[in-house]
Amino acid sequence: MTQGLLVLTLVVCCVPAILTLAWTVHRALGRLCERHAKRFCQRSGLEVSRTRWQPQLEPTGVKTEFTLVQLDCFDSQKHRRLILLSVWPFGVRKLLSDEEYQRGYDEQWPVQGA
Repeated sequence: MTQGLLVLTLVVCCVPAILTLAWTVHRALGRLCERHAKRFCQRSGLEVSRTRWQPQLEPTGVKTEFTLVQLDCFDSQKHRRLILLSVWPFGVRKLLSDEEYQRGYDEQWPVQGA
């Protein structure tokens, strides 16, 4: 009885702690990758307006160690650019696309505060 109660107590205490730790690490790594992407754009002479990120997947659907970071930036002439980078915790891996920002993209960005 006492041993079963001890196991139950450990499960009740450890599972939420492990889930919280995993979520915290996930968010911290995402923000680190976002910071690398912002630094890349600033070094390229772009002013970052908005960012969003998601895990990068292989064509088979398997998650990789890289993160896709999409940045809405302004260039030196104040034209909007949409930059897509493959980033990992040690820096920017690859510039995937650098294109002119289209008006239709605004519907794809999440509304802040929603």
